[in-house]
Amino acid sequence: MSFTYSYSYCFYSFLSLIYSGEKMEKGRLNKGFDIIGNIAIVKFDGKLPKNEKLSAVKEVLDKNKNINTIFEKVGMTQGEERIPKLKKIIGKNSTALYKENGCSYYVDVKKVYFSPRMSNERLRVIKQVENNENVLDMFCGVGPFAIPIAKIAKTVTAIDINKNAINLLKKNIKLNKITNITHYCGDSKKITKKLDEKFNRIIMNFPLSAYKFLGTAVKKCDKKATIHLYSFVKEGDTTIIKNEIIKTCKEYFKNIKIREYRAGEVAPFLERICFDIALSGYKNKLIKSR
Repeated sequence: MSFTYSYSYCFYSFLSLIYSGEKMEKGRLNKGFDIIGNIAIVKFDGKLPKNEKLSAVKEVLDKNKNINTIFEKVGMTQGEERIPKLKKIIGKNSTALYKENGCSYYVDVKKVYFSPRMSNERLRVIKQVENNENVLDMFCGVGPFAIPIAKIAKTVTAIDINKNAINLLKKNIKLNKITNITHYCGDSKKITKKLDEKFNRIIMNFPLSAYKFLGTAVKKCDKKATIHLYSFVKEGDTTIIKNEIIKTCKEYFKNIKIREYRAGEVAPFLERICFDIALSGYKNKLIKSR
C-alpha cells in the first residue's frame, strides 16, 4: 500500500508534538482521563514539577473514592505489542478489575493496551453478532471484544502478539466462564494464514497498522462476511484508506460495502475510525487460495 509509510510518519510526528509539551507555557492536568477499575490514567498538558503533579491528582482522588492508583501517560503506545508508556504517581498495583458490557476483565495497564473509551464502540460491534457466527479477533488484547462476543457467537478465535495480553485473556475467559474461545499468542498474520476455519466476522482493532493485515484477513472470510477494520484518520479524510480497502477486497469478493463509524478522537484533528466492510459474492480464486 503506497500510503503506509507517509501515513504512519505523519501520525507519529503529530502525536510526538502533543506529548512533548515543549511549546506549552504552563502545565496543567488534562480534564480527560481514563478510569480502569481502581486505576486512573492521567495526562498533563505541559510540564509540571512532581509536587504540583501530586497536588493536581489529589483532586482526582477526592472526587473518585474508588481510585487508589494513578498513572501518568508520558508517551504514545508503540510497537506491535501495544505497550503503554506510563509512569506511576500514586499507588502500588498496575492490575485492576474492570467491568464493561456485562463482562469483567483483569487489565494490567502497564503491560497491555486497553481503552475504556472504546466501550460504546465495542458494544456497537457486539450487537451485530449472530449466534451462528465464527468470529476472528486478530488483535484481541485482554478480550473486550472476544469475551462478550463468545457469549453470542458459535466460536471465537483470538490472537495477540503480546504474551501478557494472552495471559490476561486466559484469566478473563475463566473469570467469565467462557468455553468457546481458542487463543493464540504470536504474529497475527502468520497465525491467521495457518488457520483452517472460515470466518463470518473479523475484528481488526489495531488502528496504526491493521490495514497491513487486511489481505490476510480477506482470504479467511466466509462467502458472506463482515470485517471491522480500525484506522487512525487525520482531519476526517478517509478517501485513501477506503480506496485501499476496495482494492484489496475486490480481488476476492464481487460485492463490497463500506460504512464508517467514528470511534473517538485520539488527538486534535486525529480520529479513530471503524470501517465496517460487508463482503459477499466471493470469487473462485478465494477457494483455491485456502
